Amino acid sequence: TGLLQCCDLKDIKLAYQLNKALEKGDNWKFLDVDRLNSYWSKFFSLLCMMEQIDVVLKWYKEISPSLFYPTPKNILDLLQALDAANQLEAIPSVW
Repeated sequence: TGLLQCCDLKDIKLAYQLNKALEKGDNWKFLDVDRLNSYWSKFFSLLCMMEQIDVVLKWYKEISPSLFYPTPKNILDLLQALDAANQLEAIPSVW
């Protein structure tokens, strides 16, 4: 629910703090696979909405597909972020 609140508030700083806590030690083990994938999906969508495109692409390369499989919504969010940043030429690198 913490990440959902970050998304509702569009609070990227809070989302980064939550992510840092999740990555500390074995905290990620408290989430089952479905919840973990849902977490990464929501986190990535927030990144697409709030971050610069170079940061979004860095995260995308780090977490996909090793930590989560992007949903169709995540792909749409990424394409919209690329479009907003006038970086559509980067599409082949994320496909």
